[in-house]
Amino acid sequence: MAEAKKNSEALNYGSFRSVVLTNHQCIFERKADNERVLVAINADAEPYTAHFDAGCGMATDLLTGEAHDFGGGSELPPYSAAFWLMEK
Repeated sequence: MAEAKKNSEALNYGSFRSVVLTNHQCIFERKADNERVLVAINADAEPYTAHFDAGCGMATDLLTGEAHDFGGGSELPPYSAAFWLMEK
């Protein structure tokens, strides 16, 4: 996580916008001129599927390097965090 934050203009200097907020989940956006990152946290023992307008179809997870498809909702495993670098 430290490496992802260190190399991200949006995570260091970007504006903040709350996207999803529940008792156990939080998804927020950090946005700078050249990039947009969604941070997704699930602090529950159960998986959670978030349905929201991501403003694009795909992202890259900055922690795993895996592609993330927003179609059909975004499943967050129990006790997890994701940093999604949004496609332009």
